[in-house]
Amino acid sequence: MSNAKRILIFGPIAVLTLLALTFSVYWFVIAGRISSELERHNGNEIVPAITLQFAEKNISGFPFRFDVSLSDVTLAARSDATTRSWQSEIIALHAASYGREAYLLEADGLQIFTWPAEDGASQHILQMTSGITRANIILEDNRLVRFNIDILNAEGIDASSNAVAMREFRIARAQIQLLAEENDTIAVAAELDAGEIGAGYRPALGTNLSRVRVTGRISQADLFHELRAGNAELHTTLDAWRNAGGAITLDPIEAAWGGTLLMGRAELTLDDEHRFAGLVTASPEDPVSFLGALAQSQMIPDSARAQLAGFREMAAGLPGNLNLPIRLETHFPLSEGPVTPQLRIEGMSGIVVEFGTAP
Repeated sequence: MSNAKRILIFGPIAVLTLLALTFSVYWFVIAGRISSELERHNGNEIVPAITLQFAEKNISGFPFRFDVSLSDVTLAARSDATTRSWQSEIIALHAASYGREAYLLEADGLQIFTWPAEDGASQHILQMTSGITRANIILEDNRLVRFNIDILNAEGIDASSNAVAMREFRIARAQIQLLAEENDTIAVAAELDAGEIGAGYRPALGTNLSRVRVTGRISQADLFHELRAGNAELHTTLDAWRNAGGAITLDPIEAAWGGTLLMGRAELTLDDEHRFAGLVTASPEDPVSFLGALAQSQMIPDSARAQLAGFREMAAGLPGNLNLPIRLETHFPLSEGPVTPQLRIEGMSGIVVEFGTAP
């Protein structure tokens, strides 16, 4: 066999072998760096004011992916003298070993969320398990530009030391999407399907929250640039955003709750304790079913429930479609205990009813 034929036969094989060896070396070098970075950050800050702690790690996925699995994970966010944390039995991060900066984050097992109570001396504790919890993360120029989270078949319970019985929830699916836009806004979209709210929360329209659809915008998003790059603290960024007049506008909000469909909007900011503050308003598509749901609500005072039941019977007996101007308002921040919505009903023989907790 001539040298030319040998080159034609074995040359491409040699090139492919060299490329494979080079890529293998690249994968193991990067995997080693990931392992070293994780060990360096274990128990320390990964971004300002947020610490990571885990018991064990494992890196796999050779040759086309990096699959990082951490067990007994705690992420804690510190602000002033308070701490909020997320604990997970397993967190896995998946990324392609080439191409764009796109990551898939998965959480498995028991999830525990803690945050300070309003009395400053105790902690809220929420425990949740789900069939699937996945988040898609996309970076551009080392900044977060897209974040999606998808939760399937989740169950949660209030595990605080002073929790009321039946403070629990179930959802078939919940999704949240955040997308950075060029005009200094962040687009928001959220959906919830087949939700069940435990009676311990005393839900205003009953335990069945079958559907929620929300779209909106976060203004003054340029103030989140350094946070999205991992170079700023969440607490100080939220302060700057609030002081600059940043707001979250949700419009429309669609909720199928307690057998009635509500359509509304919200304009929310943050108060000085970084709680949502503002007003959510909604009107029912079917006033009769809405009044019936309210008349059964444990959050409504007994006297008002009796009035509502009477209004519902009167409205159900009227001929034709009922055109009743009803406006339901919920003011944030919510208090520790059950919150009664503000409700105003007009137009039925001049009757006006208002009840609820004042803002």
